[in-house]
Amino acid sequence: MYRIATLEDTKAILAFGRELKHQNARMSFTEYDTIDYIKDQLSDENIRVFIGLDQGQVVAMFRGIRGTGLKDHSVYVACAIKKDYRKKGLATGITNFALDYFKDQGILIARTKIYSWNKASIATIKKCGFQESGRVVMHEFLPDINDYIDDVIFHRKL
Repeated sequence: MYRIATLEDTKAILAFGRELKHQNARMSFTEYDTIDYIKDQLSDENIRVFIGLDQGQVVAMFRGIRGTGLKDHSVYVACAIKKDYRKKGLATGITNFALDYFKDQGILIARTKIYSWNKASIATIKKCGFQESGRVVMHEFLPDINDYIDDVIFHRKL
């Protein structure tokens, strides 16, 4: 069900990114809102985008950005699931699929940062074997809760 995205998937990825943006999702895939941006991402040798499809639409997406130079042993990862497909194991499935790929490519460690309020993503990443490595304390102020949130740092050795 999961695979590496190709240029043929550009329109489906665009729809996914625009849906996240419309939902005011607070994550990097909202940047996937133009064809050119998506093509640049898919053509970059240090970026791998993985997708899960259902009837031709992207319902799960995972991106890994490999470090360069003396950091090429690592990958920074992000994952998103379409709203109607959450709580069905897709985040765990696509994450483990992608991490197996990166391990086969010689990557030694995966890292990510998740906002402290995002309990579902934190639970998923821990389920995938990631460990908390630290925090960026008071990373951002959220007016709707009138408080600061942390950016929690996680890693998993592959």
